[in-house]
Amino acid sequence: MAERAGLAAPLCSEQFGSRAARGCCAAADGRLQWEAWGGLSEAFKAKPEGRDGGAGGTPGPASPRASRLLAVFLPQGFPESVSPDYLPYQLWDSVQAFASSLSGSLATHAVLLGIGVGNAQASVSAATATWLVKDSTGMLGRIVFAWWKGLFADILNDVAMFLEIMAPMDSIGFTVIICISNLAKCIVSVAGGATRAALTMHQARRNNMADVSAKDSSQETLVNLAGLLISLLLLPLVSDSPSFNLGCFFLLTALHIYANYRAVRALVIETLNEGRLWLVLKHFLQRGEVLDPTSANQMEPLWTGFWPSLSLSLGVPLHRLISRVSELQQLVDGHQEPYLLHWDQPQNQVQVVLSHMAGPETILRAATHGLVLGALQEEGPLPAELEELRRRVRAGPEKESWVVIKETHQVLDKLFPKFLKGLQDAGWKTEKHQLEVDEWRATWLPSPEKKVL
Repeated sequence: MAERAGLAAPLCSEQFGSRAARGCCAAADGRLQWEAWGGLSEAFKAKPEGRDGGAGGTPGPASPRASRLLAVFLPQGFPESVSPDYLPYQLWDSVQAFASSLSGSLATHAVLLGIGVGNAQASVSAATATWLVKDSTGMLGRIVFAWWKGLFADILNDVAMFLEIMAPMDSIGFTVIICISNLAKCIVSVAGGATRAALTMHQARRNNMADVSAKDSSQETLVNLAGLLISLLLLPLVSDSPSFNLGCFFLLTALHIYANYRAVRALVIETLNEGRLWLVLKHFLQRGEVLDPTSANQMEPLWTGFWPSLSLSLGVPLHRLISRVSELQQLVDGHQEPYLLHWDQPQNQVQVVLSHMAGPETILRAATHGLVLGALQEEGPLPAELEELRRRVRAGPEKESWVVIKETHQVLDKLFPKFLKGLQDAGWKTEKHQLEVDEWRATWLPSPEKKVL
């Protein structure tokens, strides 16, 4: 009590991340006394030989060794330096990587067996040629299929490993089978690299993409090391039992797919792609409110092909849409927006020409405009002004598409500002997006200013 009574008012304080701060007071002998971490009232003296104020290291219940270990596998400043969905996603991603590592070991065992490892009659030259053909096919796949993406790639990876396990059973078609398998694996690697880059951008919240990427690599290395150790115990058990080998593979594949599903469902992406924009816009048109990122991500289908039948193309070349001056005048007439929109009703296709001045908000409005046109051919309630347009679209001639576009520009002048504000209030990041936009840009003479009566 006497020691506490000798403490003066707090001189300074410090805190680690968002954890509770601790204060520092002056003791009677002139030394600094820091409060314990966690808001405890007990004080302790700073180490005379150090400047870290006693209790050294990272604050909290973790020991210095545990803190150093976590620093190897978690980004600096965790959890404040990453997105809220970082930990659940990384946990499930580690589970799927572990299952994939074990499945890969089984597949590699089968491929080596098929090539002739352990067979005295096998030719080294033939085995080498088979392996080179397999790798060459994979390199070709990386070049040709750089556009592939989506959760389907993970299932394609499982199919590739299944082919490798089954390949030794067909000695005649062995080389063709493992070439197809390696081609599929290379498609998966291309998709995985693109997906990982996008997720790193999403998870990094303090311009720490390099740190997040490095720690993800450390986590992956640890998981693969664990998979390697388990594989050393597993392979002797399955080497003499093809049925047990296949059973283990199917079990690991089921775990891999389930963990992938849970990992993807754990993500909460706050930027809009076409699928999420359609879900949010449809809910807004029907109910007048904007879905938050968590709800929209949970509703987003995991498989491609579930989007509306509308085909939306952003950033198309102007010469593709028009061939006459009158057609250009129809696209430009009645609005001042830095994009031009063409709607092919029979094909339900919207093509958008972007101006050089088109920024993220303009692109978001153009995509919204295109999806609104698609909604005119969908079922479900719409605002009164759009409901009237839908009746005209279904009853009127197709040559009046440009008239409908002109009127939807006027509707969006009132509707889009409310929608944009709703997106921002709900937590969506509208200053950037994940919409697919081509590089074509154009300029054109604007239409006369609209007269307000």
